[in-house]
Amino acid sequence: MSISSSLRWLAPCALAVGLAACASPPRGPGAQDPRFQPAAASDVYAQTSWDLARWTRPGGALRQIPHPSQTSRPVTISFIHDKGAPVVSGFGGCNQYNAPYTVANGLLIVRSHPVSTMMACNPEAMRLEQDFLDGLTRITSSTLDNTGNPRRLTLLLSSGDTLDFGRRIDPATGGQMGPKKLVYVDSERVPCSAGAGRAMCYQVRDSAAQPWQLWYGDITGFNFQPGVRYRLRVVEVRDPNPPADASGLKWVLDAVVEQEPVRR
Repeated sequence: MSISSSLRWLAPCALAVGLAACASPPRGPGAQDPRFQPAAASDVYAQTSWDLARWTRPGGALRQIPHPSQTSRPVTISFIHDKGAPVVSGFGGCNQYNAPYTVANGLLIVRSHPVSTMMACNPEAMRLEQDFLDGLTRITSSTLDNTGNPRRLTLLLSSGDTLDFGRRIDPATGGQMGPKKLVYVDSERVPCSAGAGRAMCYQVRDSAAQPWQLWYGDITGFNFQPGVRYRLRVVEVRDPNPPADASGLKWVLDAVVEQEPVRR
């Protein structure tokens, strides 16, 4: 191959590489800050709680598990963001447990073996709990029946066992499944008049183009950190006993969609 032919062949390749480099998105200053967590947008498990409804062995046999009744307590699993850190917790059949978790490409990953209380139970319950807690660190597939309003969670374990969970009613909403909405929350709360006294109010808006407005109520389940601007998905429910001069609506956190530190 001649030199001129080689140059003609390399030119399109160099152009393609150059265009790819130009198309690479710049890394903003917040990307280096651990408080900036765009991945939270993919955490569809946040702020949900579940009861273990069925445990299927490889081959289809069912393992006996406790179900909700006056005499038995089901195995449960709940997902919350504690000060921005995702935590899974619940009742394993004998003890309370908790562990950090993450979500990668939709897969639920429990990052360490759950820590549990040390109560003693009957051997069958303790064996079930040990197998359940061990299984949480060996999840190979996690699926929801509906990401918008899931009612069923299925976990497939490396052992071949399948755990099916049913959605629990979030006590914070009083069993009401109200409409969900996306809201922006500013990085600072401001003094405001609330009824007969003074309070600190959130500054919120529905879109980035709108001016900030005061939200006089609380946001149940939300761990606000000053200096961080949030976008939240909240459930709007009617408060049966609102404070005097307050709105009859309240918000319950469904998920932290994104959060970004603000430098003033």
